[in-house]
Amino acid sequence: MKGAEKILQNKSHIDSKRRVFDLIFLSVTAALTAATLATGFVSLAPVVMVTAIAAALIIFLRAVFNKGVPLYLWIAYTVAVAGIFLTFVIRGADDFGKKLWWNLVLAIGPVLCALGVWFADKITPAKFRKLFVSVTAVLMAGTATVYFFFMCLRIVPTVKSLQKGHDDYLRSVAAARANPDSPNVLIILMDDMAYSDISLYSYRGSAEATINTPNIDRIADGGIVMDNFYSSSPVCSPSRFGMLTGRYPSRGYLDNVVFPTTVESDPYSITHFVNPYQFPFNVDGILGDEITFAEVLQAKGYRTACIGKWNLGDYGEYLPTNQGFDLFYGSYYVNDMTPYNWVRDTGGNHPEGETHTEVRSHRDNADQSESTRLFTEQVIDFIEQSADSGDKFLAYYATPWPHWPIYSDNNGGGKGDTSDDTYIDCVEEFDKYLDEILDTLERKGLYDDTLIIFTSDNGPGREGVTGALRGRKNTTFDGGMKVPLIASYPAGGLGAGTAVPDKEFSYFDWVKGADGKYTGEVVRRVGTTKHIAASSMNFDLFATILDYCGVQDLPSDRIVDGVSLKALWSGNIAADSAIHEALFYQKGGKAQGVQMPYALDGKMYDFKYYDRVRTENSAFIDQVYKNYLFNLDLDPAEGYDVSKRYPDIAAALKQKLLDFRREMKENRRGIIDNE
Repeated sequence: MKGAEKILQNKSHIDSKRRVFDLIFLSVTAALTAATLATGFVSLAPVVMVTAIAAALIIFLRAVFNKGVPLYLWIAYTVAVAGIFLTFVIRGADDFGKKLWWNLVLAIGPVLCALGVWFADKITPAKFRKLFVSVTAVLMAGTATVYFFFMCLRIVPTVKSLQKGHDDYLRSVAAARANPDSPNVLIILMDDMAYSDISLYSYRGSAEATINTPNIDRIADGGIVMDNFYSSSPVCSPSRFGMLTGRYPSRGYLDNVVFPTTVESDPYSITHFVNPYQFPFNVDGILGDEITFAEVLQAKGYRTACIGKWNLGDYGEYLPTNQGFDLFYGSYYVNDMTPYNWVRDTGGNHPEGETHTEVRSHRDNADQSESTRLFTEQVIDFIEQSADSGDKFLAYYATPWPHWPIYSDNNGGGKGDTSDDTYIDCVEEFDKYLDEILDTLERKGLYDDTLIIFTSDNGPGREGVTGALRGRKNTTFDGGMKVPLIASYPAGGLGAGTAVPDKEFSYFDWVKGADGKYTGEVVRRVGTTKHIAASSMNFDLFATILDYCGVQDLPSDRIVDGVSLKALWSGNIAADSAIHEALFYQKGGKAQGVQMPYALDGKMYDFKYYDRVRTENSAFIDQVYKNYLFNLDLDPAEGYDVSKRYPDIAAALKQKLLDFRREMKENRRGIIDNE
């Protein structure tokens, strides 16, 4: 203590007075820094750096007004910078060399400036000391601000691990290789496509549809159409999580859209601050201990590829090549994000950068007109390689369309010209290129042996038609969560049963000329399909795909919310069979509503209940609706609240909703203790 006092006596420019404000400021900074180090909660890190910036600015003001350098604020500054440096070096999710180098570069400026202020008496003559300290204090604030904006917020998650169960399950699956009779799998996932945006679902009828989609409709011929199929979230990342894992998105702490974590100056992504404040426990995407259907099929010997949009994380365990895909080609991000670049990745369990090749930069993607053509080429190439090698394959084609901003190449002539790109052009162009994928399956003799699933991640954004449904994207009304689903697998008996009758549908197909190009003419086609009325969610695809591929046993260490739809799709049970006791509508990590079959006057109806939901009407955006009950069979538009007519049904559904919320609070990850 005496040594410290002696040092301070020799530093006349240091003000060591114990001001209440300074001591409180230091205490708060130290507490925040300690909490960040101890808990690893990355959301605290920017707050700590803000205290460092504030301390530097106060030091500047005190110096300007001849108050000297406040010792306890200088200590607060150094504690904050040192604490953040240690936090990211110790807890960072990148490899050690990268996080050490990155944080050293960011920390060296603040450290040198702080040392400059401390040793000002040694560096400058007394008459220039005030100026030197003032300028250096500004530099302290400036370099801390640089650290703030360019800190890499990738921190190891602090969730209870399910890795052992993940590894044990995949080992058990791998013990039984794929049956030669198992299907290939092609999943086609649209982005923000509305329920009525394809002709087969058009509210005007397929033959009179506004958007013509004959090749999507072609999948339904001999297959099935789900009339009441829902996404597990009204926005993309959580919905994709649900589909891949068979679980409600909140079980993976994935409550909203995943944003880029990259810190780049050209282009600069300020959105890397978003994830820490919307996802708890440092989750930046789909956790590595979740089990995806891609991992299961990969373990059974399938070749697997994800082509298009990922949007479930951009580094480490979150990468598609660490989630069961041998190949990823596309973007980790949404096509309106910065950056929006494409990569080709064929690695697994490697630090970012070792196995990634950028194939299109953010600047290249300023014009996205060729996206459908380029992605189609990759899908076809993957299918052909798999067929030629005799491998079973899983192709997950997640197109970026028709998410805004809209682009199309106008049959090959639109590159560089976005003035006439429309939503209708974009969807119809996708459909025309889909013809090439389906023709490839037929040419290779694989169409009948391929389980084809077509759907969308959620309801429409800026454009798109929901038919009579209420709401749009980011609302849990049916317009935001009800999506199309069409499936085909002729060799697997999909649609072959007699419990569900066939229905004819007509549509218009585009005519190709001798050169293989579309002539602009159309011809009427007639197909037959089975309409499945049962309510289900996209997390049912996990168990369904595995069931068709010969995997009936699901993971036993975690709750799998989805069930297999195979019996429904085969047409062997009634089309309106109740396969779920209840379905819950989640948004932002909260269960807003519940759908549940309920008997009324001797007949089963699907009722939907909200205890509290904000209006989707912008004219009354401050209003919150309470105790809302809808009979979806009689009122699919959710326009008439019947809670007063059926208070007992409302009470029963409310209790179901409260019970689910309690379960999510007590065991959010859905961990099953088998011991």
